Amino acid sequence: MANVILKGVTKKFGSFTALDDINIETKEGEFFFILGPSGAGKSTVFNLISGILPVTKGEIFIGGEMVNKLEPRHRDVAVAFESYALYPNKTVYQNLEFPLLAPIRKSQYTAKEIDKIVRETAELLHIEELLDRLPSQLSGGQKQRVSLGRTLVRRPKVFLFDEPIAHLDAKLRHRMRGELKRLQKEMGISAIFATPDQLEAVSMADRVAILNKGVIQQIGTPEEIYFQPANLFVANMVGDPKINIFRGSVKKDGGVYYLCHKDFRLPMDKSAEKIVAGRDLSGDIDIGVRPTCFRLSNTKMGEGDIQTRVSFMQRMGDSQVVKLDVGSFTFTTKVDQSVLYSIGDTVWFSLSGDKIFFFDPVA
Repeated sequence: MANVILKGVTKKFGSFTALDDINIETKEGEFFFILGPSGAGKSTVFNLISGILPVTKGEIFIGGEMVNKLEPRHRDVAVAFESYALYPNKTVYQNLEFPLLAPIRKSQYTAKEIDKIVRETAELLHIEELLDRLPSQLSGGQKQRVSLGRTLVRRPKVFLFDEPIAHLDAKLRHRMRGELKRLQKEMGISAIFATPDQLEAVSMADRVAILNKGVIQQIGTPEEIYFQPANLFVANMVGDPKINIFRGSVKKDGGVYYLCHKDFRLPMDKSAEKIVAGRDLSGDIDIGVRPTCFRLSNTKMGEGDIQTRVSFMQRMGDSQVVKLDVGSFTFTTKVDQSVLYSIGDTVWFSLSGDKIFFFDPVA
């Protein structure tokens, strides 16, 4: 178990800068996530840590040792990829033991020790009854477990998970998230997980690095990322449904603060007023409001309420997502099901809560 440090790491491919001055420091035994859209540079980070690619500039440390000049086989890093890449002519047992039979490790274990590691790993993954099967006899979820097991048997210093469950169906992905989190904690492993899925990151991570176009936008706990986004990109990246963003200003009238847009004026409630105290927000700014920060009703609740119609509705378990068109802007709200709404319903809505953020305007 070891920590990983990337210090001022830059990677260029010709004139293209894939990673620009990346600084990350993970902790021993931490489940660290790199969250970003496709093309953000997540896989490039992994290729640099594992030694597949050389850095253009900067230093990489694993367990306190600088590894820039070490070959991949000497870095003691295991990578799990999205593809299963199982050997079709080998049984599950043989696929699991294969990494331990590599020349660099074979001398480290006796046949009895290898058997013990394979069976313990299979038990952790709940695939012990599959050891005699071939990959063609497995379901997609079972193949994914075997693929993960082949990574886990190595017991390296650091595990790198590169979107290993991305192509599984929603139900299986949900289950595998829990399994991976359990395994990570039970084994006490240091792991870095790359994903474009914000739900995976916020539900599994100890800390998250938000990456976009090769630049780190913010590093923090899932709570810090959600409640204290560093910029507009981070605010948009985390949260389901997505945050509402509109260009406007904040003005005070009669002792009440309003979020002002060319098509509406929304009064902030008392719980939200503290976030504007001492700040000059009168000019054009980008304003973000989380979907949970609204109150809806079939009747008018207060003087500042806005009347509109429901343009979209989706029920989600104990909540419902309701979209409301106000002039040129569409608000996405997430409310409970105490009152059920339908498309076309006339409703009144207002702000309720302090999940409101202000950002410098982005062109």
